[in-house]
Amino acid sequence: MTSSTTRRAPSAPATFLLAALFTATLAIAPPTAAAFDDCPSGVACTQLTGGQFGKGFFRILLPDPIENWDGDLVLVNHGFDLNSKNINPHETCQIGGLPCESNSECPSSTTCNQISMLGVEGPILELGKAVAAHTYSQTGWSVFQSRKNLKDVVKFMKKNVAKPERVIVTGFSMGGAVTVDATQRMKIDGAVPLCPAAGGGLPTWDAATDFRMVYDFLCDGVAGGDFPSEPDLGRPETSDSGSDAIVMASRVNACMGIFGGATTEQQQRFDDFVDFTGFQGVGVEAAVTMGFVTLGLHDFVNDKKRLKGKRIGWNAEPDLDYEALDPVLGPVIDPAIQRLTAGKGRKKLSKNTLIDFTKGKGKKAAYPILSLAGTSDFVAIPEFQRLFAEATALGNKDFTQAWIGTPGHCTFTEEEITATFNEYFAWLDGGPQPTGADIEAACIALDTGVDGDTCNFDTGFSPNTLTTRIPARSDWFPAALVTD
Repeated sequence: MTSSTTRRAPSAPATFLLAALFTATLAIAPPTAAAFDDCPSGVACTQLTGGQFGKGFFRILLPDPIENWDGDLVLVNHGFDLNSKNINPHETCQIGGLPCESNSECPSSTTCNQISMLGVEGPILELGKAVAAHTYSQTGWSVFQSRKNLKDVVKFMKKNVAKPERVIVTGFSMGGAVTVDATQRMKIDGAVPLCPAAGGGLPTWDAATDFRMVYDFLCDGVAGGDFPSEPDLGRPETSDSGSDAIVMASRVNACMGIFGGATTEQQQRFDDFVDFTGFQGVGVEAAVTMGFVTLGLHDFVNDKKRLKGKRIGWNAEPDLDYEALDPVLGPVIDPAIQRLTAGKGRKKLSKNTLIDFTKGKGKKAAYPILSLAGTSDFVAIPEFQRLFAEATALGNKDFTQAWIGTPGHCTFTEEEITATFNEYFAWLDGGPQPTGADIEAACIALDTGVDGDTCNFDTGFSPNTLTTRIPARSDWFPAALVTD
């Protein structure tokens, strides 16, 4: 990674929306990456790998020589991924299982599986810390089992290296949700959620379902533009014309002309969609999000180890009002939007992804938490970050939120990430709590730090509450119910 390059973690949807659904999720064709380097450029390290089928696989990097390791282990969590072939050992062909170091060593139309640390390994190793990444044992909304996967890495370290003195969890997008989940259900020593999907289970998926139902309202009757599945169930979109992702995206394109050359009617539907939902992405990124709320929803609702077909939608609650969300479209959408009775899966979803620092392991969390997010992230929306901040405030936790003004989903530079971790560990080691301005100053102080280029902090940003984006449901946890 060069100092002038911005990085979208886990991937850049704008390269072609179907190449990624948050993380290279539904790739049309395998990438053409060169041989994979075990260690980041200019940093000496030792690599260890482990795991097993059914429980996922992981990769660990330790400072070399080992005497330089300070005892900290940082667990890096990747984002949303529906490709089950990515749950394979590091540097093995996804088809055939042969060892490999690049795609060219694998059979045609397949890839050499690489367990990525998403570019944070360099800054972390340079601080003398070990860093690890896991495939998870599940695709999609992996939060249900992720804590078990992270514990497997810690157990491996204890058995094969030494017991870590501190375990710090971080991750991007859904990996940020995994990080937040770890603060609630694991005994850890620190957390750095990065552009986290930090809305918890019910608020996150209620937002996704509302997103889908607004789309259904606007695209109803558009030839090739509507989805046949129920909005709180989803289903695979496979047809003779192509893969799930391609068919899904073609529907969004038919309705909104997201691939360019939109008709007046298509552009109006997209504009109305933006106005009502607050969607902050460009046209093609609408399909990335629609992939999450259709294919992603189907993946975890129907999974036997998660919701077992039990739905989670609910917007038929008395007095639940869409009219107040938009003065123009609200009065039109409120009486016409599809209404869903409370699904039987809501209780289990809430239990598995609850954010509450006032009880349980969340109450016992006694370490600093630093979150970095985007002011216009179109997936991990700022309102989710506000919800997480409200939860930490209700639990009296030490929390700092820093904001990046670059558009896109998880769009960070190497300098922004480096400054974030440098300031976080100084805080974790007993230094003063940093502000967003402190992290910005630390970024600019780097050799390649440039204000407005490699350091794009927005220290004056303040997000709205989630209740300004979608109507609240009465079974949300307390922090999600906060209003301005």
